Amino acid sequence: MTSIGLIGYAGRMGQAVEAYIAGIFDLTISARLEQGDDLPEFLTARPDVIVDFSLAAAVATNGPKIAAAGIPYIIGASGLQRDTLNELERIATETDSPVLLVPNFSLGANLLIKFAAAAARYMDFPVITERHHDLKQDAPSGTAIYTAERINQARSPSERTSTTPTFGEQVPGVLGGSQAGVAIHSVRGSGYLAEQQVMFSLGGESLIMEHRSIDRRCFMPGVEYAIRNISKVSGLVIGLDTILEL
Repeated sequence: MTSIGLIGYAGRMGQAVEAYIAGIFDLTISARLEQGDDLPEFLTARPDVIVDFSLAAAVATNGPKIAAAGIPYIIGASGLQRDTLNELERIATETDSPVLLVPNFSLGANLLIKFAAAAARYMDFPVITERHHDLKQDAPSGTAIYTAERINQARSPSERTSTTPTFGEQVPGVLGGSQAGVAIHSVRGSGYLAEQQVMFSLGGESLIMEHRSIDRRCFMPGVEYAIRNISKVSGLVIGLDTILEL
């Protein structure tokens, strides 16, 4: 039986994880932490792994203490600052405690990221279009930013330059923003949950890859995968795609 410490259990993702784990015979949630609860008391439960769906500010406060406790740590919060990541990386390395930061738990979305990185080695002009519900607070999405970075890492050093043209724009930004040299368009509307399209082009052809999240249940198999494969993580690792085996 693998015991799980769940942080942010009262939120939408926390509740979804709680319901999902309840149906798996060899996983159990043994400790829970919400805003205002006592972290030291939570840590005394010594779960096998901690899954954190709190906010970036809470991770900045609690994350280093969790990493220092030596408990494998999976982070689903978005918007972490570079200082927080640097501190988590330092502690995770010193304690040899795995920390996995996951921008997106959907297995399909992570497969798309891996496929896009592979395509970037052969094709040009990557463009990302992401579509999310109208209550999403940030644009572009963390998944889009992460996808752009993975695409950029896959390209040769000479290609790691901006591919977002701005000439001829009648409306500034209409050709997209640029992250890691990759054009990104963000769309918000009530008819979406989370969708991402990545398009490449090469002389005479185009390649389009798209993933759609239709229901929040799509994130649950990825959470389970992260829990069961946290042993593959050493130090701080970003992205579920990095531990997906193809």
